[in-house]
Amino acid sequence: MTDTLKLADFFLCFFLISLWFGDFFAKQNVGKTSTYISELLKKDAKGLKLALANAPNLSAEARALTEKKVRVINRWYFLANKTGTMLAILALQQALVIYAKQNWGLVAIEISILVICGLILAADLRVNIVRNQLEKVLKPYEDRLWFEYRLRS
Repeated sequence: MTDTLKLADFFLCFFLISLWFGDFFAKQNVGKTSTYISELLKKDAKGLKLALANAPNLSAEARALTEKKVRVINRWYFLANKTGTMLAILALQQALVIYAKQNWGLVAIEISILVICGLILAADLRVNIVRNQLEKVLKPYEDRLWFEYRLRS
């Protein structure tokens, strides 16, 4: 049982590292297509919602896709915003590894902590990928959206 848990812990660590690398590179791509659209998509995309309130001349499929992707950002943003909490949880895990007695219960706690951190990283990765997709879709409309946003804010 202990060997299985330690093996699962080992694979989860590598999975989290790969999620972190994916999230890092997705964050690097945010803002490369359009700096104005990326400004509207910061945090939970309130700027984009404000710009879309007056219904600028977007095509029907672009509007439907934008509304769908904004809902995805709103759904995952709460969890993706918990990076500080994730770092505190990982510090707690490291303290447990250093000071606690090593047994199967500790390994099970470590695995649950790593799963929670994996969920946070996966949510952050998802939000960044959706932001990149929205930047590409809304690039032709960036001037109008930026104008509407600046007019209303």
